[in-house]
Amino acid sequence: MEEVEPEGSADAPRVSPGEIAYREFARVADGFDEGEVRAFLHEIADVVSAAREREQRLEGEVAELEERVKAAGSPARGDDPDPRAEALFAQLREAPAGPEPPAPKRATPARAPKTKDAGGDAAAPATDAATAIPDPAGDGGEEATRQNAAATGEAGPEPEPTEDDRVRTRRDAQLEPLLDDLVRAAKRLLQDEQNVLLDAARRARARVEPERLLPEPAHHREAWAAVLTPAVDAAYGGGRSAGSHTRKSASAPERIVSELSASLIAPLRERLTATLGTVIAQGPYESPAELHRELASAVSARYREWRASELETRLGDALAAAYTRGSYDGAPSGAQLRWVSDPVKGCPDCEDNSLEPTVKGQHFPTGQPHPPAHPGCRCLVIALSSPRGE
Repeated sequence: MEEVEPEGSADAPRVSPGEIAYREFARVADGFDEGEVRAFLHEIADVVSAAREREQRLEGEVAELEERVKAAGSPARGDDPDPRAEALFAQLREAPAGPEPPAPKRATPARAPKTKDAGGDAAAPATDAATAIPDPAGDGGEEATRQNAAATGEAGPEPEPTEDDRVRTRRDAQLEPLLDDLVRAAKRLLQDEQNVLLDAARRARARVEPERLLPEPAHHREAWAAVLTPAVDAAYGGGRSAGSHTRKSASAPERIVSELSASLIAPLRERLTATLGTVIAQGPYESPAELHRELASAVSARYREWRASELETRLGDALAAAYTRGSYDGAPSGAQLRWVSDPVKGCPDCEDNSLEPTVKGQHFPTGQPHPPAHPGCRCLVIALSSPRGE
């Protein structure tokens, strides 16, 4: 019977795992010698190819032997096994699965230079601060523990809510249901406004003036005041009862409702005026019908954007301002007021105002008597004490 050659062909390339892992290349200005690296990669490719060819050849011989065994039947007990088959199976058991992938070279840490102390003896090298492991029991242990918890995603115990947190939570609980109803009413009003504006644009002749298409400012403000009044009254009364520590609520003064309405519609009027002016400036158009189509498309897009991205936020700002104004008006005259800044929408001015209480009737450090200090401000004001005799 033929002898099976235990290894691959004599001229098969051989690269050991050690050579793959620790092969060193000549360095050049921008890295390693490209030619040397390419030659090494070709060596690895030859090894892989030779191993695959050897594996395929062995598999073919094993299949041939299995066919012979099936054709001849099972050998009788006591017969010597086929040495060729034994040799092939031994090679399959001993043959590696394939060349190991190249492992990255280990980077040798740079040693810190030794320094001499006053006595002339060499001092120990300094420990790398970046690899030093903090002692949890020593200084900074709590900070290290918090950093480890954040890195592993473990949530630590939630801090106890502060008095400011409770004040904000109480306000939000009162305003959220009011905001939901107000948003629905405001969207209906916006749809009515859009229809009226589009009708005015259709009835306009070739000469269109943006200011004439929009409703009169006073009428516009009154329409929004009618929508805002129920929610603003409730928000103002909630803040006033919280500021005066009584359950008695009060409606918001008409002046406050009018101011909130004006501040709400002012940005919308500005954008509508700019949109209409842009469409008109892009003319001349071939016909009034073409101008009306362009105006309808631009106005619809502007109202759609306002409803989707800004309406709810601005209505929330209006209710928060009404609540804060109620807290301010409900505080006794001469009381010490504390500015409660918002942790999310606060600003440097708000933080400055929260540093020191101010007597009611006087301005806080940045010039405001009470919040809001800027558009989107959700700060609060609470009374710390009442003047003597009250």
